[in-house]
Amino acid sequence: MNWGQWETPNRPIFERPDMSVMSAVQTTGAAQFEQACTLSHTGAACCRRTCCAGAPGGTAMLGGKAAQAICVGALLLWIAFTAIAIVLPAAGFAKAATFLAIVMLVGFCVLHSARRLRWRRTGILFGIAFVIANIYENLSISTGFPFGSYVHTAASGPWLFEVPIIVGPIFYSVCYIGWTLAVMILGDQGPSHQTLRTIGVPAVGAFIATGWDICTDPIGATIARNWIFAESGAYYGVPLANYLGWFLCTWTIIQCWTLYLAKTERLAEPGGLSYWYEAAAFWAVMALQFPLMMLANPVSRVVTDTGGWAWRSGDIVQAAVMMAIYSMLAAAITGALAVTLRSDENDVRPS
Repeated sequence: MNWGQWETPNRPIFERPDMSVMSAVQTTGAAQFEQACTLSHTGAACCRRTCCAGAPGGTAMLGGKAAQAICVGALLLWIAFTAIAIVLPAAGFAKAATFLAIVMLVGFCVLHSARRLRWRRTGILFGIAFVIANIYENLSISTGFPFGSYVHTAASGPWLFEVPIIVGPIFYSVCYIGWTLAVMILGDQGPSHQTLRTIGVPAVGAFIATGWDICTDPIGATIARNWIFAESGAYYGVPLANYLGWFLCTWTIIQCWTLYLAKTERLAEPGGLSYWYEAAAFWAVMALQFPLMMLANPVSRVVTDTGGWAWRSGDIVQAAVMMAIYSMLAAAITGALAVTLRSDENDVRPS
């Protein structure tokens, strides 16, 4: 058996194994393939993991079922803490619940990444995101580029220079899920269209990540005053420059990730479709927090932005609900459908 036919660094994650190789294996009656490997229900990733367990070059998911259970637990705890912060904002533990929800988000993304990329590469990706996000944030506070002129308030917690420490991990988490959904939609690296995919995945991931910011910034800036813009903008007090800057920052992060990973050894094989569904599910529930926010706060009040323009808080939240449904939720559903459909196709490379 020629393992080079089966395990190559550039084979995409969702590609099914070459059926001619499977046929050759069956005819040779190799001992390690006596157990039948079906392609009917879990797709190429599961098949390759089963057939190549213990084989040269084969790598399994880190942590197995235990790591998967922890990721699912982090998702469920995020839902619980976020619901507490939204439904009981006046409670004494609401602020702690908000912080714990962020911890669950970051923890999920770090472990979910480590299961496929291992800890060293996950740490490098986290470091890249943290450094780039803080450079852009401090640069914008000092010069107005790229997010516009603004300042953070004490409500955001302890700072690193002019930026709250929590900003870097949040950028990492949002970029990670956006990047994962982009990989689900477009497919992973492969021999065909590799250059286009190297450019396209970061762009799509940045669009997805910026969709989250479009939902959150008017709430965080105009209603909660966690940060304050020097000049108000047309979108409920948030200037256009902020969203252009968010796209630039998230694209820079994901593009650096893509270029770095392209130079490293092959990734571990994900453990079936459930691995990808976890990321889509987390993004979906992050979108659904905005409808919950609207239901939990039916009474609208007038708020003013830094330019003195008056807005109704209920309108701001409703706008976030619409954006969440048609950007965030749409991306999560599209990613889940894309990876599912791709897993059902025989001998088709994602392109």
